[in-house]
Amino acid sequence: MICAIPNIINKGVENFDRHQVLKNMIDLNSLDASLVAKTSLKKGEILYHAGDTPSSVYFIEKGLVGLFHLSEDGKETFLRVFDKDSILGHRSYFADEKYHATSMALTDVTINSISTKTCDQICQTNPKLIKEVTKIIAKDLKVAELRLANLKDHSAQKRIIEAMVYLKLKYPIKVWTRKQISDYSCTSFESVTRVMTKLESESLINKKGRDFNIPNIEKLLKFT
Repeated sequence: MICAIPNIINKGVENFDRHQVLKNMIDLNSLDASLVAKTSLKKGEILYHAGDTPSSVYFIEKGLVGLFHLSEDGKETFLRVFDKDSILGHRSYFADEKYHATSMALTDVTINSISTKTCDQICQTNPKLIKEVTKIIAKDLKVAELRLANLKDHSAQKRIIEAMVYLKLKYPIKVWTRKQISDYSCTSFESVTRVMTKLESESLINKKGRDFNIPNIEKLLKFT
């Protein structure tokens, strides 16, 4: 079943592989315990805000973290999800710029972090790390460009269905709200509600309160 799913659904696998390579190169277990800080966040708590200056690079041990952007007119947009073994905060650290978005715990989260000073020392002693980070950021840019192309080419209904499948497959324990699905698919809350009602009437999804499940993924994707 998985092999029949469009490329947009498989991006999470690529993201995990790339982050795992970087995680292996920054072996937290080999560092002095005093250099690694462990933090626990409850659902809804903020890890860092947009505009903050990076002070650490973060490694997710458990849970889900969402990245959100607030526009000048006050509209909040859900951008990305980071799960177990993902690394975040590294782009702003290597770009030497403030965070462009806010990271918030989508579930209870356990995070390990190392300071930017420690990162500087690791980079000085491990030049290969810089090359791997460059590859990760370049591939992330490619994924973003392909996603933008898909947004232009696909109808709102197709984008909503693909977002539902991706989020539900990649992060099944999370209850995804209509607002989060609309942000991820670059559509409106009303469109998501309308499409989900239509899908339920066609028996392509089963709604359970705020949550939903997908009985047949391939059948749902063909409906687009």
